[in-house]
Amino acid sequence: MENLWLAGLGSYVPEPFPAERAVAEGRYDLEDWKNSGWTGAAVAGNISAPEMAVVAANQALDRSGHDRDDVSLLLHASVGDQGPDGWSPHHYILRHTVGGTIPAMEVRQGCNGVLASMELAHGYLSAGPGRSAALVTGADNFGVDRFDRWRYSSGTNTNRGSIIGDAATAVVLSTRDGFARVRAMNSASLPELERMNRPDGPLFPPALTFDRPVDVAGRLTGFSRRFPQEAAAAKRSLSDARTELALRTIAEAGVAAADIVRSTHVFSGGEGYIRSVLQPIGIDPARGMLGLGRGLGHLTVSDHLVALNHLVASRQVGPGDHVLMISNGVGVSLAAAVVEITAVPAWATGAPEAFRETV
Repeated sequence: MENLWLAGLGSYVPEPFPAERAVAEGRYDLEDWKNSGWTGAAVAGNISAPEMAVVAANQALDRSGHDRDDVSLLLHASVGDQGPDGWSPHHYILRHTVGGTIPAMEVRQGCNGVLASMELAHGYLSAGPGRSAALVTGADNFGVDRFDRWRYSSGTNTNRGSIIGDAATAVVLSTRDGFARVRAMNSASLPELERMNRPDGPLFPPALTFDRPVDVAGRLTGFSRRFPQEAAAAKRSLSDARTELALRTIAEAGVAAADIVRSTHVFSGGEGYIRSVLQPIGIDPARGMLGLGRGLGHLTVSDHLVALNHLVASRQVGPGDHVLMISNGVGVSLAAAVVEITAVPAWATGAPEAFRETV
């Protein structure tokens, strides 16, 4: 991949709510907690996802070395509700960051949203002269009744017992320079698996869930109960496709699995999931992000950039180090990228960034 750099990173990660306290208050099942390894979930309080994205975006812009006039595209990724129906959160973010008349678009690619947006932004930057920078943001706040952050995947046997955390992240992509170079990036789909996340019933009229929580767990367990052989095959095909994509991306980057110093992934409370993702690639699970992720919850679109921001800010990676970003999302979609750290940015103080207080 030619001329694509990470010029600036930004994040908004609120203070984690302790999992033990959630159990004591009856929000989180005791057995789920004991089996999962999660220690907390970041809870944002009464700040919207787009407002968090604005904070993360302006931090990334300030760190990037680019003027705001350099930015020619804004892409915003999310999974959950962003605000009022019929409203465009991406234009709100544009208004409060770079402004102007550049295209701003929303990307819905499940938990792969930010990585997918980075790949799309690269295509846009490569398509015309004078396009030197793009801004990608991602944000979610699940502090609404439609999503039960502590139970949304209870009983689904996902190998990571997910709970959901709130966060926002941003990255400024540059064709000019940066602290890290994107050496390779790929994505893929397994569309035959989309029915795992589709509830029973017709697609029209759309099933509204404003009067009840979104039953993610029920969809997955229902599919496994009705189609046990297909469910087992889906798990294998997902694992095989994710491994193939990662190995192909590593090869395209011109390195080997042994050269990957750290890897970002969907956050997990325990090592089992991380082992299932990294070992088939030939990467020691200890190079994953267990210690960081288990205290924050699964941050949907923001897992990867929160992890990368943490690694760079705390100087756990430095010039010459390669980081693999490997992910899968609802759909099923897959994404992978290899970035090479080329410089220590001024904002890398050697200590992890502090959590933000909830609003």
